[in-house]
Amino acid sequence: MLFKVFSRSLVARTTASAVLLVSVLIAVPMVVLIQADVRNTRAELAIRAEMATRIVLDDVANALWDLDPEEAVTALMPLRSIDSFAEAVILGTHGERFATFRKPGAAIVSEAAATAAAVPLTHLDRTGAVRSIGTLLVRLDTGPTDAAIRHHVLVLSGVGAVTLLLVVLGVVWATRGMTLPIAGMTRAMADLAAGDVSVDVPVRHRDDEIGRMAKALATFRQNAIDLRVAKERAEQAVASKAKFMAAASHDLRQPAQSLLMLTAMLRATAPTPKVAESARKIEQVVMTLKQLLDELLEVSRLDAGGVAANKAVHEVADLFDALDSQYGPVARNKGLAFAVPQHRAPVVTDRILLLRLLGNLIDNAIRYTASGQVQVACLESGGTLIVEVRDTGIGIPEDRLDAIFEEFHQIGNPERNRDNGIGLGLSIVKRLATVLNHPVKVRSTLGKGSVFSVTIPLAPVEAVAVEAVALEPVAPAPAPAPAPAPAATMATLADAPAKEGEIAILVIDDDSFVLSAISMFLTSAGHRVVGASTVAQGLRAVEDGTVRPDAVIADYHLSATENGLDFIAEVWKRLGLRIPAVLISGRLDGAVTSRAAEMGVIVAAKPIMPDRLSTLVEAMTASRPALSVAADTSRPA
Repeated sequence: MLFKVFSRSLVARTTASAVLLVSVLIAVPMVVLIQADVRNTRAELAIRAEMATRIVLDDVANALWDLDPEEAVTALMPLRSIDSFAEAVILGTHGERFATFRKPGAAIVSEAAATAAAVPLTHLDRTGAVRSIGTLLVRLDTGPTDAAIRHHVLVLSGVGAVTLLLVVLGVVWATRGMTLPIAGMTRAMADLAAGDVSVDVPVRHRDDEIGRMAKALATFRQNAIDLRVAKERAEQAVASKAKFMAAASHDLRQPAQSLLMLTAMLRATAPTPKVAESARKIEQVVMTLKQLLDELLEVSRLDAGGVAANKAVHEVADLFDALDSQYGPVARNKGLAFAVPQHRAPVVTDRILLLRLLGNLIDNAIRYTASGQVQVACLESGGTLIVEVRDTGIGIPEDRLDAIFEEFHQIGNPERNRDNGIGLGLSIVKRLATVLNHPVKVRSTLGKGSVFSVTIPLAPVEAVAVEAVALEPVAPAPAPAPAPAPAATMATLADAPAKEGEIAILVIDDDSFVLSAISMFLTSAGHRVVGASTVAQGLRAVEDGTVRPDAVIADYHLSATENGLDFIAEVWKRLGLRIPAVLISGRLDGAVTSRAAEMGVIVAAKPIMPDRLSTLVEAMTASRPALSVAADTSRPA
């Protein structure tokens, strides 16, 4: 626990290190001084004992030579004047005790508590030779000295402890004065890194290095605040642009829709080939405008977060078949070999968005490959499926591999030829990859071709098993017979007055130019068309018998509160019959397309091509439906 505290806290580590260092620096000299004092005191006592023996040495030797114990004791009496004197003993040559003298009132001192000095006793014999006659042993009591030493040690220890405490407190104060501000700035930096720009930076008032560091951190904090404000403004600008583009998409597509219908009519009824060719060129210009609008609005929807991935388990072989059906003929018409892998694997993805992503890559590869092949390949690796789109096209310089995902950036199209696209395909790919969380990578060799890879997660085995169970065929339950609607509120197409073989179409659009252009186009195709610019006008035409439509073509945005799906539902209710219907709009989101699918209404993006509109009308009116609905149903299921 303590180790964790030290490992995480700079304050604790610095303080503990400083305290330990100061303690060692103070304690070691104190111990050395105390030991030196003890040694010096002991040495002084030993010297004193030896000097004491020198005082009485001659008298004691004479008394021992004369074998006079009383004289020997008298000779030892001067030792009483020595403060630490405890005992003096005269020993014979064989160690026998000859005489003993103790300081009056002194207790017997053990050898461990005394310092002794032993001096040999000698005397000249009759021949003048020096003879050893014994030993003088003087003991000095170390008790008082030891007590004084202990007293000194206690005093020194007390002084050292107080000094150490004061030094430690000073060190703690000094280190905390450095480490606490640093710790506070560390917390402030962590909060700033976490996005909290409201944090207060400490000790900015100091003039030392820490204060300058704090001021720099305060500047960083202000820069972070300014950056966040700038980021929010940029995001608001992007969102406003995206919302504007999405909101304006309907109005932007209206003129293109009118132009397409009018040029189709002009081309069909052109009096001369020159007029027909002019109409065809106008149509090509409008088609380029349509493509630009589609891709610009797609980018805006992705930037505005209007596209969400609805992921589920899908069989990748089905996706490859769809790509082969859509892009195989295009590549082969250009003389390119096109192939998709025969590989089966369940993946977790959004089928529609992934098809759009891979489709943009394939379309881009076909555009920039003059000869050779465009190939889709795949490889399983570590729980993912890597799908590659390979081509033998012009290739991409290495220094521009990142730039190709930017808006309007094109390789090998300096003249901005619109036949090679407008430069938004890969930008859309990048945004779709972000929405799907399917990373996209590219590698390329200039002049030899490129390879774009998309990494898609494989479905877990459990999810595949659940999906397989869900897809097991179940015997359909017999459909209940439809309940007959009240006769008074039901109508049938047989009641509608119509000429033999004539198809009646109700068209509603709030833009008069689009309404007129679609009506004229369908009329020129031989249909009976009734146009309405408002919901009230369209419903009144149905109510008063002006038209008993075989089909309805409705724009989605009819007013601020009315839309084409509600209009179709109301027409069905009033007719008592679900007639085929097409919903066209320049701004279609997921909720609208989902509701249209539930209702069984065909959805087409505006501007719709004239040929596409003719095909839809022919398909809708090929057979007259007979499915009735309850008269009180305002929104068919």
